[in-house]
Amino acid sequence: MKDNSYLIPIGRRLAEVRRSHHMTQEELADKLGVSPKHISHTECGTSSLSLKNLIEFCAIFDCSMDYIILGKANDDALSKLPEEILKILYTGSTLDVDRLNRYLTVYAELLNRQD
Repeated sequence: MKDNSYLIPIGRRLAEVRRSHHMTQEELADKLGVSPKHISHTECGTSSLSLKNLIEFCAIFDCSMDYIILGKANDDALSKLPEEILKILYTGSTLDVDRLNRYLTVYAELLNRQD
């Protein structure tokens, strides 16, 4: 039997992204042209999306494939950010990302005032 344990964290991240965008498994299955059961198995880590569907998933949710597959950014600057911020960037709603941008803008302005 093959070791597919690497699929479990990938499935969790897929579910996390889908849920953060308030989409059901059925709605996602319809968009990807697969069965809801396949989405359920994928999120549980007992199956996986095809590369074509994984690319489509990332396009639908505007998320990074690095995050889905590796659980982190494949970018040196982003990899230095706290996990909580990366989670917002990769799985947050538009409102969450906008709110984070506003906080960071205020922070940058405060830093500039100190100089």
